[in-house]
Amino acid sequence: MTTTSVYIDPAREIPRLQPLKAWRHMKKLIADKEDTEQVFEIIEALNGKATHRDFERFMATPAGQAEYAKRLHLPPILDNHEPLHELPEGSVGRTYVEFMEREGLSAAGLVAESEKRPGKLRGYKDDLLWYGNRLRDTHDMYHILTGYGP
Repeated sequence: MTTTSVYIDPAREIPRLQPLKAWRHMKKLIADKEDTEQVFEIIEALNGKATHRDFERFMATPAGQAEYAKRLHLPPILDNHEPLHELPEGSVGRTYVEFMEREGLSAAGLVAESEKRPGKLRGYKDDLLWYGNRLRDTHDMYHILTGYGP
């Protein structure tokens, strides 16, 4: 396997777990289930070094290397519903587009929500930002694959 060299800005702070912060934001989310800002705060507080470790594991695989080499920007692809509707019923893509339309969601909308706040992955122009954006952009697919609602 050919290893592609990645760049992670050395100025990035090392993230740490913040369970009390997560708990505070969880209480806010329970009080107002529509306050999606709290979800980002909870995930960030509980993530710790997980994104860094996951990125290293991702890049250690041939599939990860191939995706990194392409560096596709997914929101325009995911928001182009026509080809997704042409996929077989029950496929991930078809189920994804039906979910997004039923819930009134869009990949671009998720990007806009996430960019309202700086977050630990933002503010650096490195390869970890690309990976973090990819996780954000594929987030709703996990809802599809697990059967978990919005």
